[in-house]
Amino acid sequence: MHGSFHIPLAHVTGAEVVTENGWHFVWNKLIGTNAPGVKIAGTYFTGDGIIFCDFGNGTNCIEIATQNERYKKLIVELDPDQDRDSIVAQINTAATR
Repeated sequence: MHGSFHIPLAHVTGAEVVTENGWHFVWNKLIGTNAPGVKIAGTYFTGDGIIFCDFGNGTNCIEIATQNERYKKLIVELDPDQDRDSIVAQINTAATR
């Protein structure tokens, strides 16, 4: 699966570091792949609305919250060498400008 999102920075409300903690048990998959621990990617429905996920084991994930977008949240896993705290800080700084 390969793709990209183009979300205006004005629509990003913030980001946070998250770790997979039973997510696949509480979400209803609309379309995508669900092989826990291997790959979870696609569109899911939660109590918060529609979200997009793309992660493997869920150990280096960030969650990006949006407004006025199809997806209320994007949960993505970063490469192991990427510093998720630094990336989240950069997103939050940019989103508050």
